[in-house]
Amino acid sequence: MNHINPTATIDDCVKMGDNNYIGPYCYFTGGTTIGDNNRFEAYCSIGTRPEHTSYWHKDGELVIGDNNIFRDFITINAGTERLTIIGSNVIMLRGSHVAHDCVIEDGVTLSVIAVILGHVHVMKYSNCGSCSLIHQHQVVGSYSMIGMGCVAPKKVRLEPGQTWVGNPARRLKTNMYALDKYKIDEYYLIEETARFRQLVKDHGL
Repeated sequence: MNHINPTATIDDCVKMGDNNYIGPYCYFTGGTTIGDNNRFEAYCSIGTRPEHTSYWHKDGELVIGDNNIFRDFITINAGTERLTIIGSNVIMLRGSHVAHDCVIEDGVTLSVIAVILGHVHVMKYSNCGSCSLIHQHQVVGSYSMIGMGCVAPKKVRLEPGQTWVGNPARRLKTNMYALDKYKIDEYYLIEETARFRQLVKDHGL
């Protein structure tokens, strides 16, 4: 059973699993599919049409996994050419935004007012700090820390397991906090780096 606040609006096209909490004045629309055990606080906007001039009047699709936390005033746009995908165990804090055609893998944290622009792929267990900004078509490597206010333009390679700061983003140090927390050894990091480089190639970067 889902808990849905009476002020929330959920369009008929939305599919939802079990044990989700939908807070006051949330809006769910488009071809949105939501898993189980997610919590949406007040004023979340989920599955809305892409902020893309060719798609103002076209609904897209969005898939959200399980056990995610979405705080107040977050926005997630549906896809254009493909799905927008939010994995499981993701945290989006107040005012953060995921644009169309993004992939947010499991365990990612988007802090307050973090902005992920279109076609970005954020690999697992990365942390995008408050007011960080990720350029379209970027790839954020697994176990990365994107510092507060950091701007990641298209040409920067945000390789896995590193801490990035500044505008434009530059490598500060290895993100040992995440690597130790998730017990990531050298060989696994090499595998994630190879996956990162393939995603970069797929994005045409």
